[in-house]
Amino acid sequence: MNYLRTIRNHFKPTLPQSDFESSLPLLPLQNFAHDDRQDEDKSTENSHSRHDRSQVSVCWGWGRSAAATAGILGAAACAIVLTAHFASAPYPPHTVDPFIVAREAVDALYARQSTTLAQASGRYTLRTGHPPPPHYENWFTFAREKGCLIDDYDQIHHDFKPFYQLARTNASSFQDMIDRASRVLEVVDAEIARVEVRDGEIYMEGNTAYWEWPDTWRRFSRGLPNMTFLINGRDEPRVAFNYRAPGARESAFLVNDSTPFQIQPHPTSEFFAHQSGCNVPLESAGFMATANGDSGFILASAKPGYTTDLYPMLSMAKISPCFSDILFPTEYYYQRSWWSGKYGYPDNVPWHTKKPQIYWRGMSNGGMINGTNYHHFARFKLVDIGRQRPDLLDVAITTFAETLCEEGCDRDSVIAEYNITREGQSREDLYKYKYAVDVDGTTFSGRFLGLLRSGSLVFKSTLFEEYFNDWLRPFEHYVPVLADLSDLVQKVEWANANPEEARLIQQRGLEVARRVLTDDQNDCYLYAALLEWAQLQDYARGSST
Repeated sequence: MNYLRTIRNHFKPTLPQSDFESSLPLLPLQNFAHDDRQDEDKSTENSHSRHDRSQVSVCWGWGRSAAATAGILGAAACAIVLTAHFASAPYPPHTVDPFIVAREAVDALYARQSTTLAQASGRYTLRTGHPPPPHYENWFTFAREKGCLIDDYDQIHHDFKPFYQLARTNASSFQDMIDRASRVLEVVDAEIARVEVRDGEIYMEGNTAYWEWPDTWRRFSRGLPNMTFLINGRDEPRVAFNYRAPGARESAFLVNDSTPFQIQPHPTSEFFAHQSGCNVPLESAGFMATANGDSGFILASAKPGYTTDLYPMLSMAKISPCFSDILFPTEYYYQRSWWSGKYGYPDNVPWHTKKPQIYWRGMSNGGMINGTNYHHFARFKLVDIGRQRPDLLDVAITTFAETLCEEGCDRDSVIAEYNITREGQSREDLYKYKYAVDVDGTTFSGRFLGLLRSGSLVFKSTLFEEYFNDWLRPFEHYVPVLADLSDLVQKVEWANANPEEARLIQQRGLEVARRVLTDDQNDCYLYAALLEWAQLQDYARGSST
């Protein structure tokens, strides 16, 4: 019985008490029935099927009852089963235990957060140079109740800083741009929602597919002041304004774009080539090489609709400094959302038995296909590399994105060249492999957090920033890969040659995705961002009195 208790106590601290049994890995003895589903990134269907209790959880409950009725014998039998599963990758003396390291890193993150409103307010002022917005105390109480981070919201502060700078010169500038955008949206269907908060109630106007959003906002809308905000219903960023460029502060007060959110170049490569801040570096150091030729979004955006003036706009992702959108957590990253790419059951394959390969299946998302430009899109390049190195990559395009095939696109030829068969495969097939890769589609893929939670070591290639970028760091929580994928093979070879380091990165990513990037944390992030928005609107009200 002591041995059983030792095993339980070793693994139990990695999760809150209420989540422990339901989150243990399944023993690879269950035969689960689930739909054969294709992972189509941000349009995947949510599986509502139930799965049986895991062998581990069943063993756990049986072991406890056995201890009460049959004594040591029953519990010891259960301990043998658990030992066989969990001891599959022992850590010899002087070897770092990735479970402990990952857990302690997240524990330390939470331990350094403010514990009082006065402390949080002081740290906020130190970071931003101005006091917290009105109703900050409501947010603090909400965040404490939900177990959210309190201090680490630098992405929000960065996104709003140019608007605060403009407000020092013209207090009504933020509201002026909201009003101007509202007038445009009355006559143009730009897939941008105009949202009003009135006495804690949410009213959303505009054509957008994400009608789950109001249900999310209502979780904290009672703590918001009356306000109006704009939210982008497309995956693509919209505000192509580089506020880091020389003279940008002065030009931000000018209205140069007569058709905001309607700039639709086809293809988009020339537009970005001449737009400030949009020549995206392939690498962050060394001589400049551009990644523009390796991005379907840059080359031939699927759904352009930009403005070149500095409008406040909540968006899912952006490329900096090319775009100045304000980031927020999209429903793709909410576990409770229909849009979230969930797994039907937990990982049931021990790490040491997984194949040391990258696994990927997905749609042919990228840019609009014209001629042979698709050869430059990330997903097609990924399959090309997989053909050259099948020992390291098991990758395939399973579905052709019909909406991305325009005039000049030879659909049948592309399908034949990449053997796109529409043969569905279970998302859980990933569990057979140690590694996953996240590559851009039409924009960001929307898979990242799901891949981290799957228990795989994630290799990530993207040009896009998202709200969690400060919390998920390259080489610590995932392995970064260049936009042209030229270093992907080298990085996989490194992981195979350095299994302990690779496992440590994998476990760190899993721990942060599971314990930090929760639905509650997403709510706290958006709540905090909307308070900044309301503060800037309030400046305009004050200037008019």
